[in-house]
Amino acid sequence: MPPKHGPWRAHIVLHDVAERQIEAMSDADREVLDAAIVRLSLDHRVGTRVEGKLEWEYRDDRVRIVYIPTAVGTIILVAYVEVD
Repeated sequence: MPPKHGPWRAHIVLHDVAERQIEAMSDADREVLDAAIVRLSLDHRVGTRVEGKLEWEYRDDRVRIVYIPTAVGTIILVAYVEVD
């Protein structure tokens, strides 16, 4: 029997800095960023932990996201975003 809902996702919270960065982006850049944020919400371990810090960093061809997941990964605080 198939599941009644999609996969579990973490709740994404944007820091004020990240919100301002997103507001300044074009719609095309927001689409690219949105896909990366969805990947993070499904598994925060797709990024790399910054040595000696609480922060993690996710990078792909065009996106860089600095974030802090909670201990169990249910909430992810996005602190900084870039789209090239």
